[in-house]
Amino acid sequence: MNQPTNGQDAERNTTGKNFSIRRKDFSILVAQSELFNCEVLSQLLKEQGYNVVGRAVEMEDTLQQIRVKRPECVILESEISGRRSFDIVEQMRESNQRTKFILYTSKPDLRLVANAMQMGFFGFLYASDGLEELYKCFQTVSNGGCYYSSGFMALLKNYGVEVMAESTRNELNRLSDREREVLRMVANGHTANEIADQLGISYRTAVNHKARIAQKLELKSCRQLPRYGISVKNYL
Repeated sequence: MNQPTNGQDAERNTTGKNFSIRRKDFSILVAQSELFNCEVLSQLLKEQGYNVVGRAVEMEDTLQQIRVKRPECVILESEISGRRSFDIVEQMRESNQRTKFILYTSKPDLRLVANAMQMGFFGFLYASDGLEELYKCFQTVSNGGCYYSSGFMALLKNYGVEVMAESTRNELNRLSDREREVLRMVANGHTANEIADQLGISYRTAVNHKARIAQKLELKSCRQLPRYGISVKNYL
């Protein structure tokens, strides 16, 4: 990840109108498999004003720090312990921790990606992403949304996720033009507040749109909309 040349410009340009949280109030734990990478990323985030409360290079240490420090966000590298890293997310979810997880991967495989998208991660980053993608991810996650970086979306494309089956085409035909527009914005990582602002509608109307879309697509919940939207983004 490359550091922006100007922190203030990066915050203004990569997060839209205003950053919804004060960076110093957003506590972050950096969990990377390589000590050098872990320390470099932690220092870069600190220089940008984020509250980095810890760093870890092993799964057990990551779990212990989450329990003790209760960070609001964990940047979890999938390679820290392979698929066992998902155990961290599962354990924290079962213990009702408030922590939200962002998956960072440099050597993904199809099964790992598929598992991660069903495990409750709120953000997805790929090794080719710059720090500006990370900042956008933090903003979206802090608002309760899910974020998929451009690098991660390109990875999905390489796996053929965008290929639309006939059944999917029939599903999309159930949606109105406005609902397709909302689904496209969800796929781009926009929260309900951002959708409402850009479309000139109320927050409640945006939430209702998402609920109706999920119902028409026969999804279990609105939480599944980002993954679905990304898989059909080129057809919206």
